Amino acid sequence: AEGARSGPAAAARTLAAALAAAQPAGAVRPFLDEGPSLLALLRAALPSLRREPLATFARAVLEAAHAEPGVAASGAAHAGAAEPLSAKERQVLRLLAEGLSNPEIARELIVSVNTVKTHLKRIYQKLGVSTRREAREAARRLAVR
Repeated sequence: AEGARSGPAAAARTLAAALAAAQPAGAVRPFLDEGPSLLALLRAALPSLRREPLATFARAVLEAAHAEPGVAASGAAHAGAAEPLSAKERQVLRLLAEGLSNPEIARELIVSVNTVKTHLKRIYQKLGVSTRREAREAARRLAVR
């Protein structure tokens, strides 16, 4: 009976802890890279997630998996992209999601346009996107603030 209790309950606790650790950085990719079995576990655990930021993040992971079914199924397709966004990259992504141009982002953050471009290049790599539109969609899924 002890083992039966610890199986699913322990898995749910571990999943919640992983979500809590990944949520502040918006690290969706590690969940996607684990493949369909983890995504199925996440889907099953979603109703029991009591803390709304975790539930919101879990939904973002599932939406990302839906948007990239090949990545979710292939496991480590983008394993190198699991690095979380830095605080400055999150600021740049938030401003990009608001529709600001590179010069506008540079003025807002008091940096050069080249610095903004460098941040965007790293953001694109980390999120596994290649266009501003895809980056905006990822920012919305990740609820970047």
